Amino acid sequence: MPSPTTAASFKINTVVIADVVSATVNVSRQQIDVTPIDSTYRQMVQGFLEGTISLEMFYDASHTALVAGITAGSVITGAEVLWASGKSISGNAFVSEFNISLAPNGVAMATCTLIVQNAAITVVAP
Repeated sequence: MPSPTTAASFKINTVVIADVVSATVNVSRQQIDVTPIDSTYRQMVQGFLEGTISLEMFYDASHTALVAGITAGSVITGAEVLWASGKSISGNAFVSEFNISLAPNGVAMATCTLIVQNAAITVVAP
């Protein structure tokens, strides 16, 4: 369970993933060029909403859903980053990267990147 001073937490469905140190979300839209050949200026339209979630955490046994996501290629349903302010970003995602490193002091750290599936991103901004 994240400490009460944690600025963000990460959940899969309603289960809080333990020991998350930081969570970063990137949301973007690609611009699509639809300029006609005979035009004298560029015309653009918005593309699909895309998103990634990057996590840094102390690695432990509670991260099995993320490990299973990368090894099986399965979808993580209900991935959600929730900030202390009550804002959140959520969606179903694929785990695209999962790295584990072990420090000389025996502390295992993990980083994980999730790509939101089919651009189905929900943004809650209370």
